Amino acid sequence: MNFDPVTLNVLMSAFHAISEEMGVNLLLTARSTIIREARDCSCALLDAEGRIVAEAEHIPVQMSSLSLPMRACLEKFGGRIGPNEVFVTNDPYIGGQHLQDITIFSPIFHRDRLIGFAGSIAHHVDIGGGAAGLTLDAREFYEEGLRFTAMKLNRRRDFRRGGVFYDIVHSNFRAPATTWGDLQAQLAANEVGRQRMLELVARYGVDTVTAYMAEAMNHSERLMRAAIRALPPGRYTAEDWIDDSVTADEPLPIRVAVTIHEDAIDVDLSGSAPQVDEFLNVPFGSTCSSAFSAIKMALTAGGETIPANDGCYRPISVTAPYGSIVNPAPPAAVRARMCGAYRVFDAILLALQQAMPERVAGLGFHVNTTVGLTQQKGADFSIFIEDIGGGWGGNPAGDGADMLDAPLSNCRITPAEALELDHPFVMLRRYELLPDTGGAGRHRGGLGSVREYEILEDGVEFFGYADRHRFPPPGAAGGQPGTTGAFSILRDGREISLRSKTRYVLRRGDLVRVVAGGGGGFGNAADRPLGLIRADLAEGKVTLDAARRAYPQAADLDA
Repeated sequence: MNFDPVTLNVLMSAFHAISEEMGVNLLLTARSTIIREARDCSCALLDAEGRIVAEAEHIPVQMSSLSLPMRACLEKFGGRIGPNEVFVTNDPYIGGQHLQDITIFSPIFHRDRLIGFAGSIAHHVDIGGGAAGLTLDAREFYEEGLRFTAMKLNRRRDFRRGGVFYDIVHSNFRAPATTWGDLQAQLAANEVGRQRMLELVARYGVDTVTAYMAEAMNHSERLMRAAIRALPPGRYTAEDWIDDSVTADEPLPIRVAVTIHEDAIDVDLSGSAPQVDEFLNVPFGSTCSSAFSAIKMALTAGGETIPANDGCYRPISVTAPYGSIVNPAPPAAVRARMCGAYRVFDAILLALQQAMPERVAGLGFHVNTTVGLTQQKGADFSIFIEDIGGGWGGNPAGDGADMLDAPLSNCRITPAEALELDHPFVMLRRYELLPDTGGAGRHRGGLGSVREYEILEDGVEFFGYADRHRFPPPGAAGGQPGTTGAFSILRDGREISLRSKTRYVLRRGDLVRVVAGGGGGFGNAADRPLGLIRADLAEGKVTLDAARRAYPQAADLDA
C-alpha cells in the first residue's frame, strides 16, 4: 500500500488527539485526588495485536511498556474477546507496574472485526493488602494487595452491583466507593476512545485506518533509527545507587551498559543488585519503560519530534538478569518500584552523557517522593496520596525547571483546596521553593521544594517512600550536584527525622515536613553570566552567601 504523507500526518494527529481526549475524560470523571488532581493515570490506543499506536502525554513509566500486559492478555485468551468484554490486569509480572496501577483494555470492533483497543491505567488509593496506604514491611506482593492477572470480564455483567468484580472491590478494598468511581472513569475514558476510532473508520474506511495505524508505528521507528544513527557508536557504562532499604542502610547498585550500534541501542543492566525481600523491586515492565523513556527523551532533547508509540521502542533492547532488583522473580514485592526505576533512568542518562555530552542535561531530583496520610474511623478509611516534585537538571538550553514532578511520573501536585476538602483531618501549611538547592553551573539546576501538612486530628498515619535522601543528583558538563530530600515530623518544638521509606503514627498538632531536593547544574559555574546570578538573587532563588561560594564572578556582589 502506498501511504500518503498528508493522510499519515492527519491520522497520526487524530490517534494522538483521541488518546488525549480519553485522558481528559478520565480526569474529569475520576473520584480520587490522586487521579483527578495529581493525574496519576494514562490512556492509549493499541492495535488488534496489542501494539501501542498512540499515547496521551501523561505518565511515561505507565505508558511505554503498556503493550506487554496487553499482549499477555491476548495470549492468555487466544485473542478471543467480545464487544462487551474487557481485559483487566494489575499484574507486575506480565508487564504491569505495581498492584495499585489497574489497567483496563476495551476492544474496538467495526462490525465483527477487531481493529484495536482503548486502554487506560490509573493508580488506585487502595488495593487491599496489609495496611492502608502502604505496607512498608511487605516481602511478597501477596501482602501488598489483590493481583488481577489478565482477567476477562463482561462490563455489563461483572461491573454492575452484584457482579463479580463489583463484589471483589467492595469486599476487599478499604475505600471501595472511591476505587469504584475511578474504575468507572476508566471505562468511560475507554468508551470515548472506542467511539472516536469508529468515527475515523466511518470517515476513512476500516482498511485505511488499520493500515495507517501500522504505518504510524513504522514511521516512528524510522525516525528513531535515524536519531540513533547520529550518535557515536560505542559501549558506555554508568551506575547509580538506591539510597537504602526499609531496614538496612546499605545502598543498592544499579549498573548499566548502553551499547549504541548503527541504528539500534542495547541496554544491559547486568551487575545490578539482586532482588530484595522488600518492596523496592522493579518489575521488568517498569525497567523497560524507564529505559525507553530515558533514551527517547535524550534523543529528542534538541526539539526533534518522534511520536510515542510501539515503533519508537523497536530499536531498543533491554536485558536484565532474572532475579535481580530490576527483573525480580515472583512473588517479590514491588510497591516502591519507582525508587529503582528512577535509578535505571538516571544510570542510562549518565551513560548517554558520555555519548552526547552537549545534549544530555544534568540529572534532576528524579525521585518519586510519594507521601500519604491515612485515617480510619470505624470501618471507614480516608486515604490521601500524592507525588511531590523537586528541581530538574540544568540543560544546554537553560536552567532546570523548579519544583516539578520528575519526568517518568509527570504528576501534578494536589491543590490545597482539594486536599483539605476531601481530607478534613489535614491542613496544608507551607509549599514553597527552597533557595540554594539548585546545583551551580552555566545553567543552574532547578530548585527543590518543601511541603508541610498540619495534622488536625489524632489517629492519622503518615507514609512515604522516596530516594536521593543520601546521594544528590549529579550535574553535567562540569555542573555542580543538586541537593538531597528529607522527611521529618515537627512535634513539640523538635524535629524528628525519618528514613526515606517510612511510616509514622501522628497526633493532633504534628507538622509533617517533606523536602524534595534540587537538580544538578549544567556547565562550568564560572561561565554563568553575572546578569543571571543577579536575577536569581532578586528572585530569592539564590542567597548572596551561596552565590559568592558557588560563582567566582559573584565574589564582589553586594546585597
